[in-house]
Amino acid sequence: MFLILILFLAGVSLRVPGYLDNNSVNILKNCSLNLVMGAGMLCVLLVGSIDISVAAVMELSAAIAGVLMRDGHIQSIGMMFVVGTLVGAVIGCVTGLLTSYGKVLPIIVTLGMMYVCRALIPMDFILGMNKIARVDLTDAFKDFILVRFLGIPVIAYITVAVVLLFGIFLKYTRIGRRFYAVGSNPEAARMRGVPVNGTKILAHILCGATAGMAGIMRLAEYNAIEKGACSGMEMFVIAACVLGGVSVMGGYGKMIGVVIGAILIATIDSAIPQLFINATMMSEFFKGILILAAILLNVFLRRWAEKRRKMRGNAR
Repeated sequence: MFLILILFLAGVSLRVPGYLDNNSVNILKNCSLNLVMGAGMLCVLLVGSIDISVAAVMELSAAIAGVLMRDGHIQSIGMMFVVGTLVGAVIGCVTGLLTSYGKVLPIIVTLGMMYVCRALIPMDFILGMNKIARVDLTDAFKDFILVRFLGIPVIAYITVAVVLLFGIFLKYTRIGRRFYAVGSNPEAARMRGVPVNGTKILAHILCGATAGMAGIMRLAEYNAIEKGACSGMEMFVIAACVLGGVSVMGGYGKMIGVVIGAILIATIDSAIPQLFINATMMSEFFKGILILAAILLNVFLRRWAEKRRKMRGNAR
């Protein structure tokens, strides 16, 4: 995928002179939300689960935090992120409990959670609003997303911090390595003393937390949130993981792969309108082809690796 990304950027740069110089910052900015949610989605996919409710969790977390800011209960930017992240984490915990101890398929649980979260957003008697608009937010919150350092927007720095944190957590901590063990072989992991259900719940909590954080980032960027505002984003997040080589069967994937996948999707969205008249159709076409290619390559490599393991075992 990294090679494909380089070739794609080179091809677009030849067709559109100065493309990278004019669009590099926008690409980083546009892939930020997918990357933040992708970090949590990576954890869920590693343990052999999936979460298609992340976009709805993103909306609900931003809506609740926005209501609290509108009513004067929250003034600081930091507390907005704390509230949004906690709301997402609680929803993720419920999802994790239902999938782990309830033994319900993750896609069924998260599909139901998606509808529940979206249903709560316009209910006046719960949240007291139909949507959050610019007038409901403080000036400091609306302005902080516009801050730039060395020409790079603050949203990109937040994203880099999340990516580094999750990359270190998954690679260098004992708990992070458990995700790979559970996704590779849950029974073997349980025999080695790994708390399989607890690990799956933690993965969903992290996924929900990153979705809540991304909701606050989106609210700051667009100064508004309402039901369906983020519809479809869950597919882009999963696509970023798949394109980055994360196994949908669990047990394999790296944070750097998710980064490459998210940048590739953002690059396609940025470049296609400059190359084709029917931008929407061509953008979806290219992303679909890349996702299919990535999945087929993933399956082929796993089968090849399994075949090699069997051959080594027979040789012994």
